[in-house]
Amino acid sequence: MKRVAAIDLLRALAIIGMVASGQMFWNTELPAFMFHAQVPPPTFVFNPDVAGITWVDLVFPFFLFSMGASMPLALRRREQKGEGVREVTVSALHRFVWLASFAIVLGNTRMGVLSATQPWVASLVTLGVWALFFAMFVRVPNLDRRKNAILNWCGFALLVGVTMLYKPLFGVEVSLYRSDVIILILASMALFGTLLWWATRNSTLVRVAIIGGVALLKMASSVDGSWCQWLWQQTPAVWLFRFEFLKYLCLVLSGTMAGDVIYRALKTGVTSERASDRRSGWLTATLVVLLVAIIVVTMWGLFVREVATTVAVTLALCAVVGVVLANLRTTEQPLLKALFALGVVLFIIGLVAEPMEGGIKKDHATVSYFFVTGGLASFVLTAALALEIRFGVRLRALEACGANPMFAYTASGYLLTPILTLTSLSVVIDRVANMGPWWSFGRGVLFALLVIAVTYPFTRKNYFWKS
Repeated sequence: MKRVAAIDLLRALAIIGMVASGQMFWNTELPAFMFHAQVPPPTFVFNPDVAGITWVDLVFPFFLFSMGASMPLALRRREQKGEGVREVTVSALHRFVWLASFAIVLGNTRMGVLSATQPWVASLVTLGVWALFFAMFVRVPNLDRRKNAILNWCGFALLVGVTMLYKPLFGVEVSLYRSDVIILILASMALFGTLLWWATRNSTLVRVAIIGGVALLKMASSVDGSWCQWLWQQTPAVWLFRFEFLKYLCLVLSGTMAGDVIYRALKTGVTSERASDRRSGWLTATLVVLLVAIIVVTMWGLFVREVATTVAVTLALCAVVGVVLANLRTTEQPLLKALFALGVVLFIIGLVAEPMEGGIKKDHATVSYFFVTGGLASFVLTAALALEIRFGVRLRALEACGANPMFAYTASGYLLTPILTLTSLSVVIDRVANMGPWWSFGRGVLFALLVIAVTYPFTRKNYFWKS
């Protein structure tokens, strides 16, 4: 099964958004919608009572949704090869261990922990760690599978060894409790998402019931003294997994339903030929504009807390999109219609749940947050597929980051930052970034563009990082 560019694009938007938001300076003069809604300027103090979402709050759910969307495409391929529950379970457990280890090493070896050492030493050590990440995850084109596995295990072993040397060499405490929480959550979602999709691959209704059960459990966990709260707080090892991570299955399993839709469309055959009739072109362009408008109105309306107006306007826009799709007589129309319908269902559930739990929030995440952002992610997939199929629009350099996510994720902190430090360019960049509020945001944009620039050639040459 070929890669789906729209899924790669959605994943890339998440990664590039993480890079841009993480590398821009937190200038107090920037508007609040440039930051997480619960960490507003000028104090940037976390306030869980602030409701609303911003563009920064979309990046993680978009990544989780894209993870789910890619699962049916990969696992159906394995099913066709004759693999069963044993092979899939072993593979899922291997991926969990690999990603969890990655999360712990990331937490203990990021360049910032070496702040007490000389910058050039910290830079060279961090570049060395990135090289070992490369060895641990890379799939080298045309290299024998057994030799590639040896390379990966050698990289893994050396990473563990190097990490343990941080204490005697640099005086940096190494702890299992210090990890990259984003990757740690992704490790759990890769495991449970894979197993649950496999168990429900022929029964979407059961999967919907699981999503509903997780959502209800999440809401009930806020009731003091309830067994749901007790269960949510349990953990076999707090540094590895917490039951509350399961709330993110609302996004991952919703994403698998989008993946099922795309898989069926690819299996039956969706033409990629560009149509010549102007009517289809205009309708498709209108469709994309309307979907973008829904996303923008939703973010802005929920951020400024005009919830009733947001509900009315976005649902009216959804109705117009439905009319446009009904009049679109093209081969891709059933695919776009099914993806949009999934998005609308998730979106409406999220809007209905919005008043609960004090309004939509990323932290601490509300049920509304999972379903609203899941619906928006489905709208992005719909728009991206419409542009690709009807007009042949592709953002290949950006898609490369989505096709090679772990490479892109580490490129900013473990490759670019050390190189810029060694060449003293970081001093120049930081000086410019301090010239004004939007210059500080420009620093994030610059790093995002650099990540794309370094990820694209490796991906084009098929040097993928796989867990």
